[in-house]
Amino acid sequence: MNTSTPDGTATVAAPAPAEAEPALDPVSLKALRAPAVRRLLALRAEGRLTRGHVHTTAQCLAVSDRTVWRWLADATTAPATADDPGARRADRFEITAEVRVLLAYWRGNASAVHRELVARASAAAVFDTAAGGAVQPPSLPRSARPAVPGGAPSGAVPVLERVPSLATFLRAVRRDLTAGERAGYRKGPEAARALDVFGKRPRTWRNHVWEGDHVQAPLRVHADGQLVRPYVTWFIDCATKAITGVAVTPGTPSRASILAALRAAVLRTGAYGPVGGRPETVRIDRGKDFLSRTVTAAFDALGTTVDDLPAYSPT
Repeated sequence: MNTSTPDGTATVAAPAPAEAEPALDPVSLKALRAPAVRRLLALRAEGRLTRGHVHTTAQCLAVSDRTVWRWLADATTAPATADDPGARRADRFEITAEVRVLLAYWRGNASAVHRELVARASAAAVFDTAAGGAVQPPSLPRSARPAVPGGAPSGAVPVLERVPSLATFLRAVRRDLTAGERAGYRKGPEAARALDVFGKRPRTWRNHVWEGDHVQAPLRVHADGQLVRPYVTWFIDCATKAITGVAVTPGTPSRASILAALRAAVLRTGAYGPVGGRPETVRIDRGKDFLSRTVTAAFDALGTTVDDLPAYSPT
């Protein structure tokens, strides 16, 4: 901004100094954490620590102010952590299978799960003081039991040796659970599939790659006087997720059912279509009937490449 002096001449104000930026490599920045934390602890002991000191340290070390405050808190409760701030500790709290069960009961409400863990630990501590911990701890008192809906039965709530703080618990939930898992606990599997990898393939074009397989239908039908579970043989276009051809058999599928499904997938006239056509490649999960001479001869006649996937592999 321009300013004027008493003699009428204009001067240009100096630009505001830019914030400090790290000029060192990650290894050097990590090595400077310990002396920086020790210096901040010394300032705190002298009563001269300010937010400005923490902010400048965070900028120089390329971390957030909150991270530096956490390092100081850890060093206060456990002085040994000051030698390697930010290092992963062996006793770091992690989300276990039991905690996942509680998250499912509470539909992803992590704060409510933490409150239930604290209540369970408090009940166990009172019991240990009174009875010496000779038998199984009692269930949660009626006043501490969660209201329905939500909450878990007392037997499903683990007794932790050390319940972490709420901030630590929430941080562990964000770290150990994927975004899809958190969404699934809150809104169900459909919300999880929208965020997690589920049946996704590289985006190509129609009839570039098909996949073929058999699946047994989850129902029973009458066939020759018997109740049987039919098999469905199908081909799907990976680009559009459209089922191009289907064949249903009352018994174990064979080469005949594969050829029938392939015919329905290739034809696009009459009762067939509008999807379908001639595929460039067909992926098969090592099914012997799909790799038989009769079926491979049909693929060769169409000019289709058969991609036999490796065992126990999704691609």
